[in-house]
Amino acid sequence: MKLVVLALTLALVASQHVNLAPEFSTSKTYVYKYEALLLGGLPVEGLARAGLKVSSKVLISAVAENILLLKLQDPEIFEYSGVWPKDPFVPATKLTAALASQLLIPIKFEYVNGVVGRVFAPAGVSPTVLNVHRGILNILQLNLKKTQNVYELQEAGAQGVCKTHYLINEDVKAQRIVVTKSKDLTNCQERIIKDLGLAYLETLEAKSLTGAATYNYIMKPSVTGGLITEATVRELHQVTPVAQMGGVAQMEAKQSLKFLEIEKTPIVPIHAEYLARGTILYEFATEILQTPIQLLRIHNAQAQAIEILNHLVANNVAKVHEDAPLKFIQLIQVLRVATFENIEAIWAQFHARPEYRRWILDTIPVVGTPAAVKFIKEKFLTGEISLPETIQILVAAVHMVPADLEVIRIFSSFALHHKVQEQPVLREIAMLGYGTMIAKYCAAVPTCPAELLKPIHDLAAEAIAKADIAEITLLLKVLGNAGHPASLKPIMKLLPGFGSAAAALPIRVQVDAILALRTIAKREPKMIQPVALQLFMDKALHPELRMVAAVVLFETRPPVALVSTIANVLKKETSMQIVSFVYSYIKSLTRSTAPDLASVAAASNVAIKILSPKLDKLCFRYSRGLYADIFRSSAMAGAAGTAFIINDGATLLPRTVVAKARAYLAGAAADLIEVGVRTEGLQEALLKTHALEDLENDRLTKMQRVMKVLADWKTLPKTQPLASGYIKFLGQEIAFANIDKALVDRAVQLAQTVDAKTMLKDALKALQTGIAAHIAKPLLAAEVRRIFPTAVGVPMELSLYSAAVATAAVKVKGIITPPLPEPLIAADLLKADIKLEAEATPSIAAETYAVMGVNTALIQAAVMARAKAVTVLPAKLQAIADIPKLNFKIEALPVPVPEHIAKVRFETLAIARNIEDIAAERITPMVPVIAAQRVSAERFASNSRSASLSSEIIYSDAAPQLRAGTPIHKTFCLPAALLGLKGCIELTSSNAALIKTIPLLNVIGQHSAQIAVRPADGPAIERLEVEVQVGPKAAEKILKEINIIDEESPEARAIIEQLKKMLEPALKASSSSSSSSSRASQLSSSSSSSLISSAWFGSSSILSSSSSSSRMEKVAPKQYPFKKYHKDQYLNSAQLTSAQLRSSASQRASFEAIYKENKFLGNAVTPVVVAIFRAVRADHKLLGYQAAAYLDKANWRLQTIISALAETDNWKMCADGVILSKFKVMSKIAWGKECTEYATILKAEAGIFGAAPAARVELEWITIPAIVTTYATKLNKYIPGVALMAGISVAKAKNSEKQIELTVAIPTEKSVDIIAKLPLMTLSKLALPLPFAVPISREAIIRAFPEDNILDNMQFMYAEVSSAQCSMERNMLTTFNNRRYKNEMPNSCYQVLAQDCTNELKFSVLLKKDQLTEQNHINVKIADLDVDLYPTGSDVLVKINGMEVPVSSLPYRHASGSVQIRQKAQGLALHAPKLGLQEVYFSKDQWRVNVVDWMRGQVCGLCGKADGETRQEYSTPSGYQTESPVSFAHSWVLSAESCRDSTECRMKLESVKLEKQINVNGQDSKCYSVEPVLRCLPGCLPLKTMPVTVGYHCLPIESSSLDLDSINEKSVDLRETAEAHMACQCNARCA
Repeated sequence: MKLVVLALTLALVASQHVNLAPEFSTSKTYVYKYEALLLGGLPVEGLARAGLKVSSKVLISAVAENILLLKLQDPEIFEYSGVWPKDPFVPATKLTAALASQLLIPIKFEYVNGVVGRVFAPAGVSPTVLNVHRGILNILQLNLKKTQNVYELQEAGAQGVCKTHYLINEDVKAQRIVVTKSKDLTNCQERIIKDLGLAYLETLEAKSLTGAATYNYIMKPSVTGGLITEATVRELHQVTPVAQMGGVAQMEAKQSLKFLEIEKTPIVPIHAEYLARGTILYEFATEILQTPIQLLRIHNAQAQAIEILNHLVANNVAKVHEDAPLKFIQLIQVLRVATFENIEAIWAQFHARPEYRRWILDTIPVVGTPAAVKFIKEKFLTGEISLPETIQILVAAVHMVPADLEVIRIFSSFALHHKVQEQPVLREIAMLGYGTMIAKYCAAVPTCPAELLKPIHDLAAEAIAKADIAEITLLLKVLGNAGHPASLKPIMKLLPGFGSAAAALPIRVQVDAILALRTIAKREPKMIQPVALQLFMDKALHPELRMVAAVVLFETRPPVALVSTIANVLKKETSMQIVSFVYSYIKSLTRSTAPDLASVAAASNVAIKILSPKLDKLCFRYSRGLYADIFRSSAMAGAAGTAFIINDGATLLPRTVVAKARAYLAGAAADLIEVGVRTEGLQEALLKTHALEDLENDRLTKMQRVMKVLADWKTLPKTQPLASGYIKFLGQEIAFANIDKALVDRAVQLAQTVDAKTMLKDALKALQTGIAAHIAKPLLAAEVRRIFPTAVGVPMELSLYSAAVATAAVKVKGIITPPLPEPLIAADLLKADIKLEAEATPSIAAETYAVMGVNTALIQAAVMARAKAVTVLPAKLQAIADIPKLNFKIEALPVPVPEHIAKVRFETLAIARNIEDIAAERITPMVPVIAAQRVSAERFASNSRSASLSSEIIYSDAAPQLRAGTPIHKTFCLPAALLGLKGCIELTSSNAALIKTIPLLNVIGQHSAQIAVRPADGPAIERLEVEVQVGPKAAEKILKEINIIDEESPEARAIIEQLKKMLEPALKASSSSSSSSSRASQLSSSSSSSLISSAWFGSSSILSSSSSSSRMEKVAPKQYPFKKYHKDQYLNSAQLTSAQLRSSASQRASFEAIYKENKFLGNAVTPVVVAIFRAVRADHKLLGYQAAAYLDKANWRLQTIISALAETDNWKMCADGVILSKFKVMSKIAWGKECTEYATILKAEAGIFGAAPAARVELEWITIPAIVTTYATKLNKYIPGVALMAGISVAKAKNSEKQIELTVAIPTEKSVDIIAKLPLMTLSKLALPLPFAVPISREAIIRAFPEDNILDNMQFMYAEVSSAQCSMERNMLTTFNNRRYKNEMPNSCYQVLAQDCTNELKFSVLLKKDQLTEQNHINVKIADLDVDLYPTGSDVLVKINGMEVPVSSLPYRHASGSVQIRQKAQGLALHAPKLGLQEVYFSKDQWRVNVVDWMRGQVCGLCGKADGETRQEYSTPSGYQTESPVSFAHSWVLSAESCRDSTECRMKLESVKLEKQINVNGQDSKCYSVEPVLRCLPGCLPLKTMPVTVGYHCLPIESSSLDLDSINEKSVDLRETAEAHMACQCNARCA
């Protein structure tokens, strides 16, 4: 029966359309019990946590339709800082009383169908208290649908408008409705959040901060509306600093609202105006001004700031105060509350006092308020702060000031002010900062208006109209910093192919325009992708522009389809620079593990399969894009590095280098630093000569007269000598500079002016008078904050603060003897005795705070990790430089040392405090100090299981037990007798690691370290001395007589007896059985000389290369013997001069013979240098070391003896080195007691390995310390694995047990073989590509090891390595780019081999074949010279300006010294490296041309451009790319103008008509060659012809005649063979 009644009731209710929305009747007051809890910490019981609790009755009643009143009754606030859940909450009585007047004021709110609307409250209710009410209203927010039980929507709440999931269940039996809703706080349409210091960070998908809230309601339904009988809320925020497996920190919020009763008494509002105060959304109050690490009551900002300032100035003079960083943060906090007038008043009071002025100027930038920015602006404009001071504080302010519209307005007016415009450096920083401010504001407000950039856009339009390159460059960088999408249009006006203005701009400006797209690409990648792709695919653009466009394209994180498109473009690309750059970048991206590049890495792996693996073999002269990263998902941290090396001419030194470092941490990423350097033309500007400027006009006239006969010759664009660079910090460009040679010259001139000399003179006078300074420098290294509301209506904050203060008290005084003369000349300093005394006490205090918890102006409850470090390092030095006597001394004098020179402390705390009772703040260590069973240090150190169990914490009650390990307390001391000091480090550590195996718990706790320096035991040390004496007086400085022991003395015999056991096994192991027995007999004999020689030189088998080589050949990767230059006859076959042969074959006596001749050089010569390091003791006994170096010039021997100064210490180190020949160097080092305990031998020699030039280094040891052997054995286990990972081959081998050998061979000019032989294995890396070609000719090798004039020979080697070479043997020509083709030369006509194709025309090299002898002739036009090189019989002769120069008169040197002609091998060589021509070599059988490295890409002719672009090799004088090498060669013929021409050439280049009629596109057509063909002059007949394939342009037969002068600009319709004339015979009709 009961069931029937219930069913009827429910049916009746259903028929009346139950309204689920909560109802509050106008005649009733609903009373609820409300409790809210907010708690933060680690989710581990037994650790301390911090939080707060709010308890109150809540009264709700309706005062009008849809208008409700809410009043709190008996509110109470509790604090919590204790061990959870053991300790209780503590009432914050004073805070409750102070807020009672606000908490008890009723508020009004709109409430329609369960949805909270506007909120009203009197002005007397603060935003903080009103937010507490919002936390209650947040519970009442219910969007209930009548027709759905499960649904999702974006719902407004205190935390923002977030995705909310509803689930409605009807409990029929209990007659109630159960509503469950959950909010995903990471998926919000509008999240209430405030970030400070995070503008530069990019959030990754792996989020380190997650949050969610669940709401549970029990409602009693009715026809008019539901009644909420109970509601509970649980909100959880989880912070993962590393990874979840490493532990998390949590902030938990709980709310409960329980229905108590209904009262008839209505709520009466107070008699005050109720103002609209927003909606249910949280309203930020003063949280931003309140730092979470301390709670300050600021009642008078100006007075409090002065008080803190006084403390900082007074307590940071001699050394830093430990609390200085915290006081500095306090000063920042107070000044953030201060008004502009307050700051003005403080400045007016202290700006004339330097110590206060520095503190104020260092603090103002990090205050970051509009008042602080206005202060910087006003003080510069009024001249109260200097230009250097303004630059310093402005750079700091740009990155520390939070951006808002007011700050941007101030920055704009400052940057555009005429006084700032007059200062180039300041204007650059201000303008870049203006762009940075906009970027920071737009990062926080994505809908930031484009009007912010209007002043910059207007300036850009004006600069473009005026073609002001410097202004355009600056504005492009400003737009790049801002990164606003609205800037795309102005930037595109400067992009090649998009804007007409781009064509007149230098390439570097166009590069800046493309790079300005990078920041926009990160915000709007889809907008930038088509622009960047179009630039990349435009083959008409300079290769550098296309490479930069590729960089921008990859900044957009392109999808796989786009990356595949790029790969397909590369397959058909003709520029090898672009191919190498993009391919290498894609290849390196395939290895990326960074989460933000996961999709790009996958796309790159697809693209790399499309491209040919042959591209891996491109040498390093080509451009490269390199990327490498390391990311550990378990730690949510990583680092990445990117390098772009752009080279448009295959020069050894790249034109542009860009390097960037990126960091990943806690789910965020940031570009830390980026540096770019451009050296366009700088190498040329520094190396080329200017001695020929007087001949410039005449030379150019002659060169141009010759070159005008080339068909349609076009000069290449000349790069302006320029160096430029920029630096970015956190993705924002902070500075850039363009430096040309004129600027360098002006700087040099300025350094030589009278003012510069006066400054030097004044500085020296001040130094002699004495300089005393006290320096203090504060730094706020980090201020990162994230503030967001919780369901309770109280904000939660995550923050990181790091501050440091460095101070130094410095005293410096100099004494110069004799006094410097007037006027002062810098060279006079080299004749003086200079004594410099300096005393300094540098000290640094640093503090770092990481905070999580509640932070308001009224109450703070948070968990905090605090790290504090203080270091003080006093020092007193005296330096003496007696330059005339070549004596130099540095003395370290005793100073008072503090008890601890360094202290570091780290602790984690739970803190609760309120503004009304700051003195009663409660601080609880997160790992509490509790009674535990004491475990001895030995048992704890053993780390055994029993020790861990015995250290468990036992509570007296039933509370959860914390198993914390016994704190570690250890002290380590290390004496340094030589310094007279003893260093001790004291370590203390306790953590909660025994609770769980979570890495984060290893950090939680308290850790400290203290370093102390104390006097060592024994006599006091008065000072430390380091003295160096060079020259003849060096012997006078020797403090202890140096002797090498007499081998026949009793002492020597005693040492020999000790060495027998040590040396005999080594000698046996390294010899054959017969020689072993021989040496054994030597050891048992009385001959001490042979034994001590063994200690120095080892056995003969060790010294013998042949025996050691034979052992190693058994496992060598290549079975070749190593032939030594100084021994074998290999070099005798080289075509070298007799002097070179004598030099290379000369072999000095063996090392052993030289040593035996004079074992101690001190007996024959005085030392060339003596160095002494000693401690001067109070008892005047010697302590320290002395080193003496002796030089035997006759034998090229250097001997260095290092010995201990102590009377009873006979330790020595003896090092002997001898250059045995120009191909062999040998060094032997022995040390220990009288240099007899340990010995090693080092040899380096050059030779031949197989057929390849090679060098070999051998390290052999007789005896070495046991510790070296121990660690070498351990390291030996890891070598194979590491080698295989690096692609190095590893083979097991039984090499010499006491020898390591490294052989480096150069089989080709661009590869190297490396073979390393260790005792148990052989490592090899063969055919390793080199970044440059190495000259391996035999002559080059001889010169690589000079006996004198080393500098000139090093320059020669560099030139050989870096230059580009073109050569021809017979008819086969090899271009600068190593492309080979057959050159059929026309008779008697010059062809351009190689010339400077810029408008400077520094040189031209011409080649022709003589018609009579059919031998080659070369003509070189350089400087004011016209040089002819030609063969006559078996000799090669030279004419200079038409006059024959006998070979006997060579070498010839031009008056300027820039051109030299000399004999070389079987021919002649012309050298003019300063003019771009490294060498022109000509002999009867061959010739070759070498141009210097900086001319690459600026030459043209038969030899090509030397730009590495092998796919664009056949470029005619007009720039046309032909496919035929024959047509290419003929295009560089210097045509004759008529038969009256002074040359013997009777040919010209002309377009020819195709002899046959052809049908093109369905029309009968006539065709003309686009490429000119060699033809005899009119009146001449061809004697010799050859076919050449050329391109033709066709047009219909009926069309008008074609202008053949512009035929080369026409398209190629077909390719056919034409007849080229190679030799002509002319008659009298030839004009």
